[in-house]
Amino acid sequence: MLRGYYTSVNGILNEERILNVITNNLSNTNTAGYKSDAAIPTTFHDNLVLLAKGKVSTGEIQYRTLLETKTSLESGTFEQTNSRLDMAVMGSVYFNIQRRNSGEVLLTRNGQFNIDNEGYLALGSAGRVIDNNGNPIQLGTANFTVREDGLIQVDDGREIQLALTYIPDDADIEKVDTNLMRPYEDTPWGNIPEGMVYRIRQGWYERSNVNVAAEMAKAMDANALFRANSQALQIINSVNQLAVNNLMKV
Repeated sequence: MLRGYYTSVNGILNEERILNVITNNLSNTNTAGYKSDAAIPTTFHDNLVLLAKGKVSTGEIQYRTLLETKTSLESGTFEQTNSRLDMAVMGSVYFNIQRRNSGEVLLTRNGQFNIDNEGYLALGSAGRVIDNNGNPIQLGTANFTVREDGLIQVDDGREIQLALTYIPDDADIEKVDTNLMRPYEDTPWGNIPEGMVYRIRQGWYERSNVNVAAEMAKAMDANALFRANSQALQIINSVNQLAVNNLMKV
């Protein structure tokens, strides 16, 4: 009975984690540049492989668990705003944002920019957009145009190249904030492969890539499994209680 108890509890915890990931995706359906996550479960075989690589220290076969989430880097849909400060990227290319508090440079597909109180091109309170020399872009005006290759042409004659980073669609990334991320491998800006097609579109922005229908379907499946494990746990508790009561009568 103890094995059944642990299996049921493990199932409840797993489905709860899956539902948390799905809920987060759905809550960010309207977040510009948001990339959806999927919970990645392990199997008994997976854990044995990890053990062989020295990544599991206990030496015991574990129950099915969720070790990580995988972020989908598929492009979202694009929406036109006609705002000069909005930019969208078509292709596997990302903007670079220097965080205000740490100076760390992170990646984003959220191109809903603004001009901050010091005249810098910024992503709200997240940080400032940098150029291909690694410097925050100080425009001081919204009177500029952006070419498809990311060259900003200010009306006063200045030309500033956006720092752009190529990340393959199957790459692993680490989310730092809702729509800020860093690749697991240190990837510099300006690494766009020769001949790769991409476009910067001014007056547009990229929406979330969350597929609401698919997320709802996954939520229903996870909720059904959660209920099934909960019911199994109740049955096992009842059987254990009966067993204890019978033992007490002996």
